[in-house]
Amino acid sequence: MSADGKIASPSGKQMRISCDEDIERMYCMRNDNDAVLVGIETVLSDDPKLTVKQACVLEVKNPIRVVLDTHCRTPESALVVNKDAKTLIITGKKCDKNFNDNVEVIRCETDKNGLIDLNKMLKILFDRGINSLMVEGGSRVIGGFLKNKLMDEMFVYIGPMIIGGTDTPSLASGSGLKDATIPLEIVEVTSIGPGILVQYKMVK
Repeated sequence: MSADGKIASPSGKQMRISCDEDIERMYCMRNDNDAVLVGIETVLSDDPKLTVKQACVLEVKNPIRVVLDTHCRTPESALVVNKDAKTLIITGKKCDKNFNDNVEVIRCETDKNGLIDLNKMLKILFDRGINSLMVEGGSRVIGGFLKNKLMDEMFVYIGPMIIGGTDTPSLASGSGLKDATIPLEIVEVTSIGPGILVQYKMVK
C-alpha cells in the first residue's frame, strides 16, 4: 500500500506500488503456500495469473489458485483459469461456464451479506488438503478475513508515495467492526528497497 493506505489508483485500477525486491518476496511466498486467493473484483480489474515467476525461486511450485466469485463472473478467458496451475472458483450459485479441466467450480454457502462464507470456504479448502493459504486481496476480501479474525499473520509493504482520493481503495474495506478496531501486533519491520515491510500477527 501507499503511505496513505491506498492499494490502487483512484479509479480502482492496479498500479505499481511494490519495488522489485518486494515483488520477488511475493513470488517466494506464493511458492511456499498451498494456495493463493483473490476475489472476483481483482480478477476482473487486474486479470492476474497468480503463478510463480521462475526467476525468483529455485524450484517453481505454483499454488492452487482460489477465486471468491459469488455470482460466477470469472471470464472463461481470464488468466487465472489458464492451464498453468489448478484453480478453484468458489461460488454461491450454479455456474454453467465451460472452463479448462484444471478448473473446479465449487458451490459454498453465503453469509448474511450474500458473500461467500469465509469459514465454510476455509473448511472446503482444508478438506482438499490446503493447509496454508496466501490471501492477496483486494480490499473487501482482506477486510472480510480481518473482520472474521481468520488470519495468522499479515505482511504489508508500504511504498514511499501518496496516492490520495476519498474513494480510492484502501487496504481493507467492507463493513468493519461497529465502534471497534481489529487489534494487531507488530512482529517485525524491515527495509525493502525504498519502502518498508511490516509483519503483523492477529491479537487473539
